[in-house]
Amino acid sequence: MSKSIQEITHQIVEFAEARGWKNENPSHLLNAIFIEMAELGEHYQWKNDFNKFKDMSEEDRTSLGFEFVDVIFYLFRLAHNSGIDIEEYFDKKLPKLNEKFKIGTDYGKAHKDYRATGKNKLY
Repeated sequence: MSKSIQEITHQIVEFAEARGWKNENPSHLLNAIFIEMAELGEHYQWKNDFNKFKDMSEEDRTSLGFEFVDVIFYLFRLAHNSGIDIEEYFDKKLPKLNEKFKIGTDYGKAHKDYRATGKNKLY
């Protein structure tokens, strides 16, 4: 059963509100995201490719999956509390990314041009 970003956000908001977590400081939520990202990063530390994840145990896969959820949990709360609808802005941003990163583009040259000019042609 798949859920939309809005449905997941709604579940997260209800969960937080039921526990009285209504007026978080944005810096606290950002710090929580950073901490959870570090915990997620530990699973990937010293791994050179994704092949090591294909045969992981169910226990390890669950642990990794839970770290992704922890990151999303705080990220979606931060977006919600900031009045940002992630689905809306995803739909607005993807066409810009398609324009910037055209299929067949030499991304090395594009990156070099960006570094030389300092201009982000996306916006």
